[in-house]
Order: sequence, then C-alpha cells, then structure tokens
Amino acid sequence: MPDALTLYVDAYWLSPWTCTAWVGLREKGVDFGTSVAMFQPRVGALEAMRERTLTGTAPVLQHGSLWIAESLAIVEYLEEAFLPPAWPRILPVELGDRARARQVLSWLRTSQEPLRRERPTEHIFYPPPTPLAPLSIAAQQAADDLCYAAAGLGASASGCLFGDFGVVDADLAFALMRLVATGAKIPPSIAAYARAVWARPSVVEFVRHPRPPHPPPPTAD
Repeated sequence: MPDALTLYVDAYWLSPWTCTAWVGLREKGVDFGTSVAMFQPRVGALEAMRERTLTGTAPVLQHGSLWIAESLAIVEYLEEAFLPPAWPRILPVELGDRARARQVLSWLRTSQEPLRRERPTEHIFYPPPTPLAPLSIAAQQAADDLCYAAAGLGASASGCLFGDFGVVDADLAFALMRLVATGAKIPPSIAAYARAVWARPSVVEFVRHPRPPHPPPPTAD
C-alpha cells in the first residue's frame, strides 16, 4: 500500500498557501487526508511541526515518514513525486511557462504586503460588518501591480494562464479575490478570470469547506 498523504491545515481554512497545496493535491488526483494543526507560537502543534519540518511553517504535507512545510515546496514535491502520464501536471509543461509560473508563485509570497494587510483573507470568507476604508496609496499600488501582472499573463474568463489549469491559477485568483470580494474596481477580464478559477471544482471544495462561524481574533504584532 502506498504511503498515506496528510495535509495539515489551520482551523479556519483561510490560508491562500493551504489552498494552493489543497488544489495541487486535488488536481493531481491523489488520495489524501487533512488534519487541523495550530501554527501559532505556544499554541497547538507548533513545536511538533518544527521538529518534523525544521521550520514549522504552514501548510505541512506528510507523506509517509517525510514531512514538508511551505506550499511551494509541497507543489514541487507533488509535481515530481506524481509524474505524468500517470498523474496530471500542476505546473506548466513548457519550460519557459513553468519558469514564469514559479516566478508568479514566488512573487505572490514576497510582495503584496500592504494589500494583504488592508484586505486580509478573512474578508473573502467573512464579509466585514462595516464599509471598508479606501485602500492606502501603498495598498492601491499593490492592487495595481497585481492586475498589471494578471493582464500581462493574459488572464481571462478561461481561468487558465498557461493553456491548462495549474496551481499558479489558484494562487493568482486567490490574491485577486481580495479585490473582487470587497468590491474593488478592476478590469472586467481580470475579475472574470478570478471568478472562473473560483468555480474550478478543486477550488470550490476549499472555498466551501466548513469554517467556524466567526473569523479568527486579531493577532498581536
């Protein structure tokens, strides 16, 4: 029997990076289970995760005796461990496209901080009770950069940047949904792309997964 796979997630199912790992597993078509783990300091399984993964950062994939943290590492592992033709690709086939997809995946994790702060993930799944303040100059610039990149990649209602659906589509659409879900004005083709990805069955599963009735409390700086 092949080694079992388990994806460790946060209790609120809010992380875009967990979504990426989830979509990668679903699109590959491999059997896996999930387990809730807390990743905040002094709470839940952090020390155990650090011991197994060295970094203790979410999400975490367990495959038999191997424990892998960080969504990019998980995506790369899945692509190499479950190769075509037996398993579908989750990264583009063409070398140049694959490099560009990796560029976007990395960029989304190392930029966009003002937008993530002012339009956090909770606003997608837990609509704020009061009208939101306009984006700051820095957050608006981040939003503009996001739309510029999406347009440059040819984002459209097809929901696929590189011919076939992949994890980069889930990643980019999740970032764009911070704008779409909160009523920001973005180009119609970009909004159509985000909604098309949001309708992908693997993404729908993540989006509709049961969550606690209230968003998580604010974390202290």
